Formats: sequence, structure tokens, C-alpha cells
Amino acid sequence: MGKVAIIGSGHGACSMAGYLGKRGHEVRLYDSKQFEDNLKPIKEAGGVNLTGSDTGFGAVSMVTTDINEAISGAPLILVIVPAFGHKPIAKDMAPYLKKGQIVVLAPGSVFGALEFLNILHASGLKEDVIVAETASNYFACRKKGPDVCDIKGIKNTMPVATIPADNINHVLEVLKGYLPTSIAWNNVIETSFGDANAIVHPITALLNAGRIENTKGNFDFYWEGISEGVARAMQVVDDERVAVAKAMGFDVKPHLVVTHDFYGHRERDTIFSFYSQSTVHGGEGPSAPSSLVHRYVTEDIPYGLVPMSEMGRLFGVPTPNIDGIIAILSTINEEDYRATGRSLSNLGLAGMSRDQIISVLLKGRSV
Repeated sequence: MGKVAIIGSGHGACSMAGYLGKRGHEVRLYDSKQFEDNLKPIKEAGGVNLTGSDTGFGAVSMVTTDINEAISGAPLILVIVPAFGHKPIAKDMAPYLKKGQIVVLAPGSVFGALEFLNILHASGLKEDVIVAETASNYFACRKKGPDVCDIKGIKNTMPVATIPADNINHVLEVLKGYLPTSIAWNNVIETSFGDANAIVHPITALLNAGRIENTKGNFDFYWEGISEGVARAMQVVDDERVAVAKAMGFDVKPHLVVTHDFYGHRERDTIFSFYSQSTVHGGEGPSAPSSLVHRYVTEDIPYGLVPMSEMGRLFGVPTPNIDGIIAILSTINEEDYRATGRSLSNLGLAGMSRDQIISVLLKGRSV
């Protein structure tokens, strides 16, 4: 069993802490003082109680708001926070990282590993550490109480890639000692364009905007919010994602295939049939966000759809549906997500050629 630092205190981080603690790993759970109230009940309980697909108690050996204490001597660091937390976490972590440590963003959204690496370097990191990202969360999960997490589903496989790409074999060898469902994908372009949340959440939120605002989320987001028409719109958004990746030189799986890889049920052969029956996603009553200022929008648009759209523009692939979602929800929430999100400029890629950008994403540096 090994040491692992988990960064975050939300649904995914606390579920992961319980899951790995139950399996005998030395788990350290960190979040900033801003979120200390999330940590206190877990510290008092000595760990996390799990329900659902994985039941039992997972001990957490350290619960702290000191990031140096959390990551010191840990060969694996799992960053499980919303994508807008990647920048501050990288900045806070940079002074304390040591050679050989592996940082995995779980997930990275789109190009999270590149952004994280950029911030580490800008913050003065000289040590040779490895940054990786997953294509999604390992679990479908929710906190049900201060020290209780319900793991509704454990994904059958979880794609992982590194930047530079040739670090993947080493990372996978380490990661499988903790999370054996991890599998290698070729590079962070593939894992980034495997971001399922960006395909599902924003279009569903947009097409249910009035209902969300009027009911404050009093409906089942998946079972009721994804109608046949919403599913058709989601399919077109997904087609645009696949087309952009192909123009960049990479074949990525359609969203429906990805959901089958994660959860099975290949007999559900359309997006609508999958989500309208998935008990991992719905069926337990109201689950929609209470407003449109929610991570389904504030994370999945600027850190998901915006970089996909930016690459579409650069590589000559029209993305009218993705662009429309970005524009309309920027208007509704009164925030320019293109300006605040992972644009080419914000990723340090502005002015580079297509070949140079591909080189940065594969090798961590320009040709």
C-alpha cells in the first residue's frame, strides 16, 4: 500500500479518500482554509463512510489545510477539484513539489494538464515532476453527509495521459497500484477531447434554462432534462467535438461509446435511451442545479467547450452549436467565458502554428 495525497474536499475528492483509505492506502486529504469546514467532519470521524456501489469505511490518515504537509513524500498526488481550481492549486503546490512526484488531475477537463504545467513553471518550479490528466472522474458520486459519500457508479475504465506523452507508462505503473481501472491513452489531446461533462451538462442546462431558474432545480436533470430533442442537440455538439479532434489528427470515440465504456449497457443504443434509463445518473428525484451559476456551466463551458471551439477555429472546423452554447450562456450569466476560459491565449498557445501547438500538447514544448 502507498501514500497518496488527495487535493480537494468535494464529492469526488472525499469519495476517492474513502475508496483508497478502505483499501489500506495512507490517504492525506487537503483543501485550502477556505474549505476547512468540509474537512472538519472527516477529520473528526477519522475517515469517510461509503455507501452505494462501494460500501464501508475508509480511514484518512491526515486531514490538513497545509499543502506542504499533504504532499510531502507522497509519490502520487490526485487533484480532484473543479477545473477553475487548477490554477490556484498549481500555484500553491509549486514551491513544495519534488523530483519524481506524479500529479494527476482527475479529471483535467480540456487541456488541464497543459494549464497546470504552465502555472507550475511560471511559479518557479525547477523539479522534474510529472503531470497527467484523466478523461473523467473515476466515480459517479455525491456527498450525502459531512463524512458520507455515495458512490453511485465506478467507471469500468479510466483513460489517463501525460504531458509529455512518453511519461505515460511510468505513470500507469504507479497509478494502477491505487486505481487499477486506469488505462493509457496516447496523449492529452485524446483525454481532453474525451471530456464527457462538456458534452452533457452545458447543452442540457441551456435547453432547460427557464425550468432551472423557475423551479430552482426541482427536477431530475438527466431523466427529465434530457428529452429526445435535447439528446439530438447533444449528439450534434458531440459530432463537432469529434470533428475538431479529427482535424487535429486524432480519432476520438463518440460520446455514446465513451458512456458504454464507462458504464456498460450497450443495449441502450442512443444518447436518449442511455440517460433516460441510467440509475447512475438519475431516478432519485430532483437533481438539477438550482441556478445557471453552477459548475455545469461555470466549469464545463470555459474549461471544456471554449478550448474545443478555439481549436475548431484554428484547425478550420465549424462549431456553430458549441459556439452558440458559449455565447448564450455567457449572456445569461453575464460573463464572457471566452475571455475567462482556456483560450489559446490563456493556455500560452496564441501565435503558434498548428504544428507547434500539437508539439506542445504531445511533448510539453514547441518544435
